[in-house]
Amino acid sequence: MSERTGPPQTGSHIQPEYKFHINLDEYDRRATLSADELKVVRRWREENLVITKRQAPRLHKPLTDILYRSNLDRANSHRALKYLLLTVAHQEKPYWGWSEDLWVEIINNSPVLKKTGMVPQLIAVAYLLCGFRSVYKIQRNVATAVVARLVFGAEIVDTECERLFSALTRVGFVCQTVRPLVPSVFAAVALQGENPKLESFDRKILEHTRECYTGNHIAKRIGILSNGLAAMGLTSKVIHFRAYQPRHGTETDNINPEWMTWCRRWLETTTLREGSRRAVYNTLTRIGIWLGREHPEVTGPEQWTVSVCADYLAAVDRLRIGDWGGSTFDYRLIPTVGQPLQAPTKVAYYQVMRRFLSDIQSWEWAQLRCNPRYHLSTPKNIAKYLGVNPRTIDDASWLKLTWASFNIEPDDLSPDCFYPFALLQAIAVVWTHAGLRSNEIARLRVGCTREQSEDVVDQSGNVVPAGQVCWLDVPEGKTSVAYTKPVGHAVHKYITAWMKKRASPRKHLDRRTGEHVHFLFQLRNRPIAKEVLNQTVIPLLCKKAGIPIEDSKGRITSHRGRASAVSMLASVPQGMTIFDLAKWCGHTSVQSTMSYVRSKPTQLASAFAKADQAARMIEIVIDKEVIAAGATKDGAPWKYYDLGDSYCSNAFWSTCPHRMACARCYFNIPKPSAKGVVLAAQQAANRLLEEVWLSPEERDAVSGDVEALEGMLNKLRDKPALDGRTPGEISATCGSQVSSPFTESE
Repeated sequence: MSERTGPPQTGSHIQPEYKFHINLDEYDRRATLSADELKVVRRWREENLVITKRQAPRLHKPLTDILYRSNLDRANSHRALKYLLLTVAHQEKPYWGWSEDLWVEIINNSPVLKKTGMVPQLIAVAYLLCGFRSVYKIQRNVATAVVARLVFGAEIVDTECERLFSALTRVGFVCQTVRPLVPSVFAAVALQGENPKLESFDRKILEHTRECYTGNHIAKRIGILSNGLAAMGLTSKVIHFRAYQPRHGTETDNINPEWMTWCRRWLETTTLREGSRRAVYNTLTRIGIWLGREHPEVTGPEQWTVSVCADYLAAVDRLRIGDWGGSTFDYRLIPTVGQPLQAPTKVAYYQVMRRFLSDIQSWEWAQLRCNPRYHLSTPKNIAKYLGVNPRTIDDASWLKLTWASFNIEPDDLSPDCFYPFALLQAIAVVWTHAGLRSNEIARLRVGCTREQSEDVVDQSGNVVPAGQVCWLDVPEGKTSVAYTKPVGHAVHKYITAWMKKRASPRKHLDRRTGEHVHFLFQLRNRPIAKEVLNQTVIPLLCKKAGIPIEDSKGRITSHRGRASAVSMLASVPQGMTIFDLAKWCGHTSVQSTMSYVRSKPTQLASAFAKADQAARMIEIVIDKEVIAAGATKDGAPWKYYDLGDSYCSNAFWSTCPHRMACARCYFNIPKPSAKGVVLAAQQAANRLLEEVWLSPEERDAVSGDVEALEGMLNKLRDKPALDGRTPGEISATCGSQVSSPFTESE
């Protein structure tokens, strides 16, 4: 007698052969009932008799061998035995002859099973006796772990699950929600592969199980098993599964096949990074949709004329979100659908087409009829809205976030957060104190910090004591090669705390540099995504600091934190110079750093107040000789207001109604006069500034309002000057030459 064995598996390691405890050759597996059996089952159905083993031993024994093999849920096992025999009576056909569809119908549609827990027992019988493998077709709540324990035995299932738990714990799967989910995922894979040994799990069986359970929670967690298998060395690397089907290259609606051929050829040739070339290719397919609608005659690059380029520039300028969408993407869930594109997005569309046509021309694939760099250049009315805009976080909020990065506690984490506390705090401190991009934080490597072991003396002789800062190695980034920068010692402290709990020893590929490295922030056998900052760390810090996720300038993001860190270093007294900041930020150009260094509103307000006060100042000349001689007692003038072309010797000039349009009274001294020349040349005179407040009419006149100026002069025409005469009387008496107490004759 031969026992049933699982199908041979493929893989790099030798697959163990698993033997089921049920030997089908020991049973009479005829697919029809005998005459005596038919009489017995009809009596079960009609008279509702007690069913015993002696009445139909051929039907009864295989069920008891499976259901009563262990003491697992004896009550439901007894119910399942009776239910199956009664179903045989109703079908008048033994379970040996039931098809897969009939098994699915019996389990899914029977109202008796709604309030009982015997579904796993029924599936176990179907699996072992009838070769039923479509467990994923059962629509009821199937406890796959219970089914696996009935099929393979509780001991081997528990042993393999414990092995898997230990491996997952080593790579960081310590969340409380993981342990209850792993047995059901393990059981689903074991049932599909007909083998509970972890050594039999390979990519083929994992992918097959994932396909079968599409839309089920089991399919979403197959990757967890892959991490455990990699940690145990059963697979060469972690198997990553896409959570969605890629839509790149699937846009075929109204796109000419020849245009798609050109796009795919470019995709296979370009040397851009994977993410960039996929983004460009996706945009090219959307441009293909536009060509199919507006210019169906254009099927390749050589047909892009100057007029087509002009149409393209205008179409992008008027483009709205969703206008060039194909059937593979549903825009109904996008809240901004129908809104105009922002300037950076329009520029990206122009850049994609310029790059595509320029590459084809440089590779000599086609002879173009236009100049991409000229005829597809960004229009000025769009380019003027471009520019780096790193919005700094409000000072009060940024200081609170910095405080929160040091003071978050494990209790602050939400119950569904699976990230270790030490990991989140290390990321938070690096974000608030290192001024790095989110991509650079995610790509930091093990050993990236070093303590300052000795005192540092700069060129001016200032000493930085040992231990005050640490050195941080920043990987190659957006604008620079790898470099080292000084940061606060707290960064080293919290990174060291995380390293004590970091569990994964595996290297991973750095897609930017092509190296296999040990990433610092690595969890569950893979590097963290840069989105952790915006989606987990920053909301956590905002909650701890008691501030909203948005401030006066919008949502708080990781890059706004970088801008705040750089601005703080530049704005404090004796802060870093712009050149030092450029090196600290990793910028190759100081112009890039200038975008981050902006005046704070408080600094701008102070500068404005000082300038506004200076704008109301007038220069005065103090004759020190008159004061020293004591002539002021006799009423001799000692204070002169500089009016530009003349001086006013009246000490109360600031209260004169004619100060904005001098009436040329006796107190007015023309600068060309002898007295004026003496005042200008006198070395003993002090030149000071005096603040003069303007009336509303004077402010209007100063601002250039001609009507206001004429109205002010009309009001002053009959108003006496400081010597008691009106401007009209002064003009009538003296004509164009105004007399003065200090004239040439004196």
